[in-house]
Amino acid sequence: MRISFYGNTLGDIADVCSGHPFRGTIKQYDNGDVNVLQVRNTKDTGEINQYGMVETKLSTKKQPDWLQNGDVLFVAKGAKHYSVLVDNILDRTVCSPHFFLVRIKTKFRDTVLPEFLVWQLNQQPAQRYFKATAEGSMYLSIRRQVLENVPIKVLSIDKQRQLTSLHRCAVKENNLLQQLIDNRQKLLDVIADDALEEDVI
Repeated sequence: MRISFYGNTLGDIADVCSGHPFRGTIKQYDNGDVNVLQVRNTKDTGEINQYGMVETKLSTKKQPDWLQNGDVLFVAKGAKHYSVLVDNILDRTVCSPHFFLVRIKTKFRDTVLPEFLVWQLNQQPAQRYFKATAEGSMYLSIRRQVLENVPIKVLSIDKQRQLTSLHRCAVKENNLLQQLIDNRQKLLDVIADDALEEDVI
């Protein structure tokens, strides 16, 4: 299925804001009451591992922009620029300033699926756009205006569901294959240890 990009930009259909403005290292507290989602808790397949998040405390008095299910997070700083879907997120969770928080505007919520938006931002047309517009030498970053201007193609809801379903299946297959590879390597490591120990004098 060939997808052409025209008609809309991300800024047309979604509001974009920066992650929570932490200063310096995000500290872990045993009695922390806020979860912080960082880049290391995400995968470029669009997945989030929320159970590895840091628990901290916020020093700012400003009301945080708590993450909501259906939000899209875009990794704006680093070697890779990709999006992930916020789903079944823990209460009182914010994202680090390495992300842009993308929230679909109310009038588009019946016509654009957040999962489809994640999928489209991670495809080659958008990725080529980000690669061409990234700034910096060693530590690349995408400016907010650049992200807002990325072209977005709005397909029918049925096609969006079809594409995202195919993507979920592909991610699941890849995860299962990787698990099989890891298990086989662990088995080979055990066999190697046993075999080498038998020859030790």
